[in-house]
Amino acid sequence: MNTAPADFLTKPRPPRVGWLLLGLGLVALGCAILTDRHWDSERARAQQDEEESVAALRAAQAPRIAAAPTVAQIRWQQAQIELGRPWLPALRAVESATAAPVFLLGLSVEPVTGVIKLDGEAPSFDHALAFVQVLDLSGTLSPAQIVSHDLVTDTSGRSGVRFTAVTRWRAP
Repeated sequence: MNTAPADFLTKPRPPRVGWLLLGLGLVALGCAILTDRHWDSERARAQQDEEESVAALRAAQAPRIAAAPTVAQIRWQQAQIELGRPWLPALRAVESATAAPVFLLGLSVEPVTGVIKLDGEAPSFDHALAFVQVLDLSGTLSPAQIVSHDLVTDTSGRSGVRFTAVTRWRAP
């Protein structure tokens, strides 16, 4: 039988292989932690790049909202609308159609719809009809119509017809 001397007074020394394995394990653990941090940063960078590309794609596909027009632009648009309305030709047509014995008493214009309302007085209904027919000949106004008429007598005893005619301008 093989007997080895037993020494209980001196401390046993751990084998060198154990220390070597412990050192290798610590190095491996450090490498694993560094590699994990590297891959985490790579994943975060890739996710950020993907979010940026999705945001850029959404921004490109999103409908563009026009900037609110300035006060000057709004005034210019309104002026353009007014300049496009045939004010002068319509008023010239009314002026040229108005001749004695028909007298124009009132004129009102609705710019949005282009309706022109004329209040006049004539010695007879035939004169009022002739006035409306002359308005139609201008070509600037659409066919005029007499919408109301009343027989009136003035203080001198002369009778006449007060009438209201309606027409509309034609856009150029």
